[in-house]
Amino acid sequence: MSKLTIERMLADYDWQAAFEYASFKIEDVAEIHGSDDGENDGDEWVMWGRLRDGRWFYLHAGCDYTGWDCQAGGDSVVHESRDEVIRMGMDFGARQRFGLLLPGEGEQP
Repeated sequence: MSKLTIERMLADYDWQAAFEYASFKIEDVAEIHGSDDGENDGDEWVMWGRLRDGRWFYLHAGCDYTGWDCQAGGDSVVHESRDEVIRMGMDFGARQRFGLLLPGEGEQP
């Protein structure tokens, strides 16, 4: 995972396309706390952070091998706190991808 800056995100075609599925605008992002670039017909583009109004968000979006114009989709969630967006906004796969596993997750039975 590389460190994504707000400037790079604003200039990146894939992140612009991913934000088409967000419930907020790309310009509303104040801080990026984690991101991972996706791949066409592969892993989704994922990001979490804080919005300018102080709320926290998680965004995920992906597309098929032809790009964002054919089969693409995504979603976002917004919560009041960092803890809420991690616990309730992200699924296990996202938390694992960001290294944010909850207590007891990922342990062997």
